[in-house]
Amino acid sequence: MNLAIIVISLFISGLYFVMIMVFAIVFFLRKKDSPEIKPDTEFVSVIVAFRNEASNIERLTECLLNQNYNSYFEIIMVNDHSDDCSHEILSAVSDSRVKVFDLPENITGKKQALRYAVTRSSGAILLFTDADCLVPHNWISVMVNQLKNQNLQMLCGPVEFEKSKSLFSEMFRLEFMSLTGSGAAGFFINKPFMCNGANYAVTRTVFDEASRHFNDRYSSGDDVFLLHYISKRYKAGFIQNPNALVSTKSPESIKAFFNQRIRWASKTTGYRDLFSVFTAALTFLMSALLIILAMLSFIDAGYLILLIIALSAKTLADLIFLIPVTAFYKKTYLLFWLPLLQVFYPLYISITALLSLFYKPHWKGRRIT
Repeated sequence: MNLAIIVISLFISGLYFVMIMVFAIVFFLRKKDSPEIKPDTEFVSVIVAFRNEASNIERLTECLLNQNYNSYFEIIMVNDHSDDCSHEILSAVSDSRVKVFDLPENITGKKQALRYAVTRSSGAILLFTDADCLVPHNWISVMVNQLKNQNLQMLCGPVEFEKSKSLFSEMFRLEFMSLTGSGAAGFFINKPFMCNGANYAVTRTVFDEASRHFNDRYSSGDDVFLLHYISKRYKAGFIQNPNALVSTKSPESIKAFFNQRIRWASKTTGYRDLFSVFTAALTFLMSALLIILAMLSFIDAGYLILLIIALSAKTLADLIFLIPVTAFYKKTYLLFWLPLLQVFYPLYISITALLSLFYKPHWKGRRIT
C-alpha cells in the first residue's frame, strides 16, 4: 500500500469523525427550546413564492389560515409565472389575510419573487415557507416569540420530509434529517452554515439590507446566502422545538432526488463562508475517499482494511449523531436505514458534486443556473 494514501485516508477519516462527533455532542447537550409565549402583538407577514403548485397550495393556505396567532398577520403569495391553476385556486380564497400577487413579466425566479413579496408586505417580522409545505398550528407564535425572546434578527427552524410512496422514501427522510441536523448543530457551535428556505424568520429591516446579497448568479440559495450575510453581522439562531417543525414534500424518485441535490449543490461554488466551504469539502472528500478505497481494494487487498477503518469511523460517527437527531424528530426507527444510507451516501455526494459543475437540470420548467 502507498504510504501517502494511508496517511491521507486516516487524516480525512479522523477529521470527519471529529466534526460529526462535535455535531453530535452539541445536539445531544442542547435542550429543546420552549420559548415563553407572550401575548401576540407583532404584525407578521408570511411570505410564500410559488410556481406551478396547484397540488399543494391549498393545503398550505389552510394551515396558515388556521394558525393559533392572536394578533393580525397577512399571507403574501407571489405567483412566479405559473402555467397551472395555482393562481385560480388562491383567488377563490375569500379570507382578506391572503394577498396574491403576480410577479411582473420582466422578472423571474424565487429570489426575485421573495424580494417582490416583501415590497408588498407590511409586517415587522417576515416568516418564510415554501408552497409544498405544511406548518404546525402554533408555528407563527413559536417562531415570533423565539425571535423576540432571544433578540434575534434571523431564526431558522427544523424541516422534515413527509413520507411518500417512493421505494426509498424512508432513506430520503433519514438523509434529510442528517442534513438539517448538521445545519442546526452549526448554530449550536456559533458557526451557522446551512438552513432551509421552508422555515425561517427575519426582521424586516435586516431582510431589506441582506436580500441584496442573495447572489442571483445561482437559482438556489436564497436561504443560505441570506444566512451567511446575516450571521456575520447580526444575531441568528435555530429553534429546536417540535411546534416549529415544518414538513415538506419528499422527492418521489431517485431521479427527482438527484435533480434536487444537484440544484442544491450548484450553489456551493458561490460560498464565501469558510466554515460552509470546510464542511462541504470535508463531506465530499470523505465520500470520494470511500469510493477510491473501494476501487483500490480490487487491485490490492490491503486497501480493504483501510476501507473498513474509514467506513467504520464514518458509520459510527453518523450513528451517534443521528440518535439525538432522529429522537428530536421522533423517528428513531429510521436508523434501520442507516446501513443502506452508508452505501448510497458516498455515491450520491460524489455524483451530485461533480454533476453540479456542468449538468443543470430543469426545475419547475426552467433550467437552473
